[in-house]
Amino acid sequence: MAKFKTAAILACAGSGSRMRGTCDNKLLIRDGDVPVVAYALKAYHETDGIDLIVVATQRELFPVFDDIKKNYGIDNMVLVQGGATRSESVLNAARAVPTNFDFVAIGDGARPLIRAEEIRATLEEAWKSGAAALGVHLTDTVKEVRDSRISRTVPREVLVGIQTPQVFARGEYLDLAEKALSSGETFTDDASIYEYYGKKVSFVEGRRDNIKITLPEDIPMLRALMEARRCE
Repeated sequence: MAKFKTAAILACAGSGSRMRGTCDNKLLIRDGDVPVVAYALKAYHETDGIDLIVVATQRELFPVFDDIKKNYGIDNMVLVQGGATRSESVLNAARAVPTNFDFVAIGDGARPLIRAEEIRATLEEAWKSGAAALGVHLTDTVKEVRDSRISRTVPREVLVGIQTPQVFARGEYLDLAEKALSSGETFTDDASIYEYYGKKVSFVEGRRDNIKITLPEDIPMLRALMEARRCE
């Protein structure tokens, strides 16, 4: 398959407000001596097809990421200032991607268990179809709840939990993200922007251990999954 010039964008500017004060920064939780965000960065760095990594983060964390870059040999990483929202941060990073790049692969620093093969699979699908997102089919029975009462069962065979990376043609993504920022709408991920403007995004099956650190209870789960991976 033809390889397109692709930049990874990692959103690393979140405030971690849902962590309820359990840590200063969820991305810098340590696994031994390693900040967990370094695992995400290394996965993108090791992926065949990723030529550049653009990290959107707070200005005060630039020295921390410079140290990660040096300590883990992530020599294709550059830093940009994050925005007030995730969408703004990702757009800031996308604007920093050189114009000779064909695709952007948008990921999260808070998904430290992402694997290079999952990133590569999503890249290959996007290179074929124009846009792709990683995720997993749901296995729980899913209910719709209104006014604290279950109103119906939603067919789970058509439902997936979307993860990152989400990969898009660079020029098209920039056009749509710029429009979305001024639309007044709230988008919880970048695939939602494509849906809003009637664009198609292909689905790529991933793994359930590609969790995002969001809530305090995610931390012991993350540690257990990391230990299990070391035993593979």
